[in-house]
Amino acid sequence: MSIFSQRMPTIKQLQCFVAVAQELNFRRAAERLNMSQPPLSRQIKRLESLLRIKLIERDTHTVSLTSAGEAFEHEAHAILSRIDTATSALRQKECGNEADVRLGLTSVIDFSQIPGIQAILTSDKRPVQIRTEYAYSKQLIKRLRSGEIDLAIVGNIPGQGEAFEVRPLASDPLMVALPESHNASQHEQVSFKDLAGTTLFWFPRNENPDFYDKCEQTFVDFGYEPPRKPEPTEHMTLLSKIAAGEGMAFFPASMRAASRLGVVYRPFVPEIEARLNVELKLMWRSSETRSEVLRTADRFIALGIPAGT
Repeated sequence: MSIFSQRMPTIKQLQCFVAVAQELNFRRAAERLNMSQPPLSRQIKRLESLLRIKLIERDTHTVSLTSAGEAFEHEAHAILSRIDTATSALRQKECGNEADVRLGLTSVIDFSQIPGIQAILTSDKRPVQIRTEYAYSKQLIKRLRSGEIDLAIVGNIPGQGEAFEVRPLASDPLMVALPESHNASQHEQVSFKDLAGTTLFWFPRNENPDFYDKCEQTFVDFGYEPPRKPEPTEHMTLLSKIAAGEGMAFFPASMRAASRLGVVYRPFVPEIEARLNVELKLMWRSSETRSEVLRTADRFIALGIPAGT
């Protein structure tokens, strides 16, 4: 195929495909690309139509790659990495020391609700350009290790040894999202007793083993054994099921801005809130020497954001 062929995929199509291939979740992929889900789905369909090959299998519960999709993901990622390397080298050559800092953010937190971090991300006076991307913490750690990103803000991770520098930033407590008709929605704060018998939409352990185990130990310590259903992969689907009275879910408090008619958010009582929270940490490679990366890390650490913001 000629490089000028009209059947050549666009960079945007490749970005959309790689994001979905890595996340296996259209909501998280859309968040990572700072776009909504409908245009993301359209880009994937156009790419498959262009290539005349099915790349992604999708139903109401799961997203998976076809064998062709698995092979193409590796090639598409390599192409985007080469383009990124070329443009970064050109930009650094033209701008001297004003090189970009690539920052990964955990996709389970709404950072717009954490003022100190949001201020750094949106400031027009920052000394370097911060390019952000979103993914699960375990994926961000892999990308940090491989050099694809420079810094990462992740949640509830186990020890990473000497390969990384890790600093605590903040703590985002969990809250419960309930059907508006639930009795506990009338309370200012809720306990596990208030939620007894209500089905909990819950995530699989392999998505974040450390956080999963932390929550499960809290359940055991408080004698809480909720009936459970698998958590839908799409956030809006989850909220619609909660609104319909099919169950409840636990979200970081920063996600309370994601409102939906029929769903109410309530904080836990203090003794539970102290145990159920996402501990945000800043990470970078111990071998990092670029001054712009280290200065950006210092800016985040200097925030001193209080726990529970």
